Order: sequence, then structure tokens, then C-alpha cells
Amino acid sequence: MALSKRVILGIVVIAIIAIAVGLSLNLVGQQKPSVAVVIRFSGWGAGETEVKNYEKAIGQFSKQYPGVVVKYEPISQMYHENILASFPAGAAPDVFYVDSSWASIFIKQGVLKALDDIDPGIASVKAQYYDFLLKPFMGPDGKLYGLPKDWSILFLAYNKQCLARAGLTTPPNDWPSFISSLKAITDATGKPALVDHYHWRTFVAMALAYGAPYPDFTSADSVRAWFNNDAVKKALKDYMDLYLDGYVKRMDAGKTPYVVLPRDVDSGWGGEAFGKQAACLTLEGSWMIPFIRDQFPNFKYGEQWDIAPLPGGPGGRFTLAFTVILGINSKSSHAEDAYRFAKYIAGKEGQEFLVIGLGHTLPTVKELATSPNMWPEHRKTLDQLNVYNNVYVWPTMRSDKAGAIIGTIDTVLQSHIANMKQTKTYDLNSLINDLINSIIKNL
Repeated sequence: MALSKRVILGIVVIAIIAIAVGLSLNLVGQQKPSVAVVIRFSGWGAGETEVKNYEKAIGQFSKQYPGVVVKYEPISQMYHENILASFPAGAAPDVFYVDSSWASIFIKQGVLKALDDIDPGIASVKAQYYDFLLKPFMGPDGKLYGLPKDWSILFLAYNKQCLARAGLTTPPNDWPSFISSLKAITDATGKPALVDHYHWRTFVAMALAYGAPYPDFTSADSVRAWFNNDAVKKALKDYMDLYLDGYVKRMDAGKTPYVVLPRDVDSGWGGEAFGKQAACLTLEGSWMIPFIRDQFPNFKYGEQWDIAPLPGGPGGRFTLAFTVILGINSKSSHAEDAYRFAKYIAGKEGQEFLVIGLGHTLPTVKELATSPNMWPEHRKTLDQLNVYNNVYVWPTMRSDKAGAIIGTIDTVLQSHIANMKQTKTYDLNSLINDLINSIIKNL
């Protein structure tokens, strides 16, 4: 399969950095027999706030381990594709992020080193973490292939003033009532009620609440069976009808829409639209919290905005958890030092600084869940966990091709939304067929 220009560019950039680091080490080695070990660390550039926070955390690590120099190399585009493509070129970093939706692919391709093969005391390390956050990173051999550095939960953020104008104190607790409330919120405030990406994460949370089974995308037959389930069809219809009625028809009538995409309100994502107060509610995760504090410091949590659990339905009440490991390159010549760095960043001390202190997301180390220093916004999301029947770890499907499948689902949904804006309608059966066929092509 031909590589895209962006992937090729990413490989070239990674290779140049690797060569530069290698040359630097050779020169230093000629001058001083004893030199610091240099390990390369890559993650995606999730925004200025996260990058700054990681640079601070690396600085703390360097104070404790001056013999290990960490070169931080964020990758801004097609992150997982570029990391995978860098292995044949010998340019892969020593330590790197792996999202739970891509974990099975990385493990299957043998590019991650099992931590059990580095640390004979791995059992005591595992015991520090939540079991459900480790599960996506366990291989068929029963070994662990990375340490979860933090985690996020999907929640509903709402502008308190918006809801008060509509006579509400909190969002409704079930999906049908929640959807029905959006028009009233917009009519009362004159601004869009909900900003949503129209991605898999919102749709699957709705479908599970409507009574759909857990998605099984391991075969063509299982894909067809899931999308032809009545609860799935009902959730998808309600989801698409929401945009048809709440945006397309409202715009045609010259009225303010009560549901928008981020780009409909000149925003890059839901957190930005919510922070700018261009919309009253959004479904986002814990990653939004430090962004709001950093970029919109005058939009105060507790005073002007608050957090609610996702709505439920006849099938129960569910939310999604998102986590990422720090994985070790299986070919790294500095695997032990790379593991030392990963263990620090993803361990108690690193998370006390990066996750608790900087309010990055939620701690994966169980002991830190009761930290008195946890930001109140994060504390509230943890306190609300008991209202859910289950918390499903992303990608919320059974498949070893989840990373590619999620991308194609999002693309199909966005394509039908774009077409809806032009035609002023949509065809549910056509959408379902397109989703089924696009997923099957990735199996």
C-alpha cells in the first residue's frame, strides 16, 4: 500500500531527528568516555497546554535521573501511522504514546516491548493501577505492554447561566429528554445549545444507553448484525435527526440552530466552542478541563459552568474512558532507561506532578484518586462514576483494527452531515450501509 505524503514526511522528520541525535552522541562520546544516555520520547501534539505540561514533567525527571536525557519529539499529524511507519526505517523513538484504540495493532506487530521482560517485579507495578485501564494493553501472552499515563472520562459540560434561563438547574438525565431540552435552551438564550463533533464516541454512548449490545466488529457478519440492531438504528436516527432538525431546518427558517458542529461556530473543537461560550453544552472529556483553565481563565468552573454525567436510556447509563500508555520500543537499545522514564511519568510521583498538580487529566494510579490536591473539576467526574452502569474503555468495540475503523466511521458520519446540509435530508438506510461497508473494508 502506498504511503501518503504526510506519513512519508513524518518518517523523514523522525529519521532526521534520529540521525541528529546519533551524531550528537558520537561527538560527545569522542570527547567524554562517560556520557548521559539519550532516549527519544514521542507523543502527539495535543495543544500548547499539554506540550508545556510535559516539558515541565520531563524537567522534574531530569533532576532525579541526570544520567538520562529525554528528547521530547511531539508528532502533530497522523501520529500512530507515522510511529508504525518509522519502525522499518529504524527511526522509531524509544518511548511513545499508544492509544487504547491502537494497542492491539502495535502489540500484534511486535513493536512494543513487554514490560514483564524488563521488570521482574511487574506484578507489584500492575497492582498500583486500575485493572480496567490495563486490560487494553495486555497481549495474548498475558504480558503488559505499557503503563497508562493518565485517563479521561467523557462527560457533559454545561453553562449554568444558559440552563437557568431555560428554567433548568442541570441537564436532563435521559437522552430523549436531553435532546428535547436543547430547543428550549436555544430559544431562551439565543445561542446554540449543544456543540458536538458527530463522531463515534457520542453515537456509541447513545447506542449503548438505548439498549444496543457492545459493538463486535470482528467479522463482516458481526458488523452487519450490530448496525441492524433496533436499538442501534433508533439511536442513529435520533442522532442524525437532531442535526437535521436542530441545525439544517433551523438555519433554513432563519433561526439560531440548537445543535452545531465546532466549525459551525468558528471553533476547532467542542472545548474551544464551549470556552468561547459559543454553545451552552458539549460532550467532552477530562482533557478539556486544563484547556478551559488555561485558555479561558475568566470562565470559572462552579460559578459559570459545571459538569454532569452523560444521559442514560432504557439500556442503562454509560460513559467512555480514554487512556494512553507509554510504550517501549521493542528494538530500543536503551529499554531499561526508557522504562525508567515511563515508570516515572506514569507512576505515583510523575502523576502527582503532571496529572494532579497540573490538572492534566485523571490519575491511573489508584492511590492518587483520593489526593486532596486534585482539581475540583476532576474530582466531580470521579464522584459521578457511581451513576453509570458501566464505564467502557475506548475504542468501545471488539476489533484489532479499531484505530482505522473509528476513523472511517467518523468520516462516513461527517460525509452524511455535509450532504444533509446540501440536500436538507438524509437516508438512514444509506447511512447504515455506508457505515457497514466502510468498516468491513478495514477488517
